[in-house]
Amino acid sequence: MSIEGIPAVAVWKIQEHDKAGNLISEREMKNLITNSGRTQFFRNMFALSASGGFVALGVGASTTTAQVTDTRLTHELIGNAARKPLTNTSGAALSASDIVTATTTIVLNVTSTATFYQNISCQAVWNSGDLNNGNQFGEYGLFNTAVLPGTPTASSGTMYNHLIDPNPTFKSAANQITAIVTVYY
Repeated sequence: MSIEGIPAVAVWKIQEHDKAGNLISEREMKNLITNSGRTQFFRNMFALSASGGFVALGVGASTTTAQVTDTRLTHELIGNAARKPLTNTSGAALSASDIVTATTTIVLNVTSTATFYQNISCQAVWNSGDLNNGNQFGEYGLFNTAVLPGTPTASSGTMYNHLIDPNPTFKSAANQITAIVTVYY
């Protein structure tokens, strides 16, 4: 069985707000689950790794097509001291109570659907004063470490998924970007 045959999907919602908190735009997209992300998921599930799971969200400027073989963002932005920590959609730390049990059928592509039984939603927020202001936000990924890869190394962590936003958002002091990702299994 090929690793691509395992049904897993993440649905992203990218929101842009002005400084007053008014919603400017919102898009919903599905992303690619990487091979290394699938492997890390199972390492975590069976305690085969010291990793504490996926804890941070990275953002990049590239809009290069994602591949299942990707192990990092194409052009990760490193203006901040670390990747953004994941919280629940209320802004609190993630906990087991954020896991939702519900039957959900998602259209994967034009020829297939999959039914999932649990999901968890988490988010990261880049506020108006973010050090990555002045950059395009075109790609996103969940990572098992908050360490930024000025030069990617083994400590840069494992990327679970890779989202390419076909309509990247320009980040400035005038806006806030919120990336909400819901992972289904």
